[in-house]
Amino acid sequence: MHRIVAALATVTMGLATAAIPVAGASADSSTPLRDLAAREGILIGSGAINPNYLDEPQFSEILAEQFNSLSPENELKWNFVQPQEGTFEFAGLDRLVDFAEDNNMAVKGHGFISGCCNPDYVTAITDPDELRTVMSTHFNTIMDRYDGKMDRWDVVTEPFSIEGGTGLVHNDFYKVLGADYIAEAFRIAHAADPEAKLFINESLVEFYPEKRQELYDLVAGLVADGVPIDGVGFEMHETQAGPEPGVITQMADSYHALGLDVAITELDVHTYDVDQQTQIYGDIVAEALAAGIRDISVWGFTDKHAYTWLPGAKPLMFDEDYNPKPAYFAVRDALRSFVRNTSAPGTGTLSNTSRHGHHDGDYSVTMNLRHGTQGSFYRLYENGKLISARVPDSGPGTSQSVKTTFTDKPNGTYVYRAELINSKGTTATNTTTVTVCKPGKSPTK
Repeated sequence: MHRIVAALATVTMGLATAAIPVAGASADSSTPLRDLAAREGILIGSGAINPNYLDEPQFSEILAEQFNSLSPENELKWNFVQPQEGTFEFAGLDRLVDFAEDNNMAVKGHGFISGCCNPDYVTAITDPDELRTVMSTHFNTIMDRYDGKMDRWDVVTEPFSIEGGTGLVHNDFYKVLGADYIAEAFRIAHAADPEAKLFINESLVEFYPEKRQELYDLVAGLVADGVPIDGVGFEMHETQAGPEPGVITQMADSYHALGLDVAITELDVHTYDVDQQTQIYGDIVAEALAAGIRDISVWGFTDKHAYTWLPGAKPLMFDEDYNPKPAYFAVRDALRSFVRNTSAPGTGTLSNTSRHGHHDGDYSVTMNLRHGTQGSFYRLYENGKLISARVPDSGPGTSQSVKTTFTDKPNGTYVYRAELINSKGTTATNTTTVTVCKPGKSPTK
């Protein structure tokens, strides 16, 4: 997998700092993920499902019990589903679809166009019209067969280079059709099934700002040109670090503003530190839900069938013997915290330690929710810019608090506001203002 080098490069990135609260005993403490998700119409899925894994009773049992969506590992990639022109291999996909139907699960079609797994008869094409015809036959045959059975599709996966910044990868489709191959693929897929939701899927955008911008610019251009794209998928293969708090929120907001859905499509966490793995899984799910993401899939769920580029790492939520790991409980608790309330959060009070101007630039801003419905997530804005995103700390009863500390802030006036979020809504706090004016300096905005 070409993600290996990129994922290892993330080791030095910042680790999310949200604190996952320890859940107390409750009536739904053993409720499966899919049942919690069903309360708010959330898809909680597992990708990387090889049909042969269904031969294992424990695998099938946990897949059906915990998840309400699945997607294939490789079975939809071109070389697997149509290895010879005109010869389609549907047995593996059919088995996954049948399993999903038997267990009331959605199925995502993963892997229409990717940088790998293209058969020789495709890579040998040099004529653009011939390639369009072959793509149309491929898409139409598959989407017709699974009409009403696969509800969303990863039409194009990983179109950019590993770190980004160098433009689109010159894959087999780019070489013949140029950069327009992406728009053409979406138009062909939409013509094959006008009701299906069509996604573009990319890796590591949470870590590489330049790649993040490249993807956004591409997608915004597709939308502006009327290309039938419905959503963006973030893969999120995390290696010894999680994304900076707030990055998922900012990415989701930017695509929601374009009218698109956002999904997390291939979440796994490669690390040797169990506590770190637990933290990252919980942080990502908590922030994603608060950011309006309603489609979250892990990339496999048991370490028995895991792939890792970090030798010896165990990246998934269940161990090799199908026992749930702390990461599973972190995901469950984040999901439960988001969906458990029947009303939007109470109104928190924001305060700061500055009274008459802070001369040294050292102060803290604290949010306290004394009474009322809890939030599952907290966001703090400074002069309109998101600067902190995390799970709030829980206290006695329904109280919650978050303290954010600032050190050596430059002179200026800083206006803070915050939000508490759960599945029923977002509640804003009051604002609080801090003026920093060090001796001999005038405050600036």
